[in-house]
Amino acid sequence: MSTMITLPATDPRGAKAVAIATDAGQWLKCYLKDGRKAYGIRSSADSNQIYFVTRTSCTCPDARRHECKHMLAVQLHCALVAEQQAPAPKADLSRILGRPQRGVIPAALIERED
Repeated sequence: MSTMITLPATDPRGAKAVAIATDAGQWLKCYLKDGRKAYGIRSSADSNQIYFVTRTSCTCPDARRHECKHMLAVQLHCALVAEQQAPAPKADLSRILGRPQRGVIPAALIERED
C-alpha cells in the first residue's frame, strides 16, 4: 500500500520539503511529551534553531498559519520509509512456467531402466 502526497508545482513549500526530506538521516529522533514520535529539524534560516515536527504539527512560526514545509518533509519521509518496509509482492511464476497438469509425473520422479 502506497501513500500519495501531492506537492503543487506552484507552491514553493513542496520543493523545500523535498530538499529537507533528503536530509532525514540528520534529523533528531525524539518523542513529544504526549508520546508521539517527532523529528528535530534544523531551521534553514537559523542553524541554532530546531523545530520539533510530526506529520501534523510543527513548532515553526509558519505552522501556525498552514501546513509548513517541515510537516511536508516528515510526511514524505514517513511515506518513503513505509514503502521501503512493505513486503515485496510474491512473484507468480505460473505465468512463465505454466501450471502443472493433473496426472503428469514430474521428470524428477521418473527412473530410467537400463
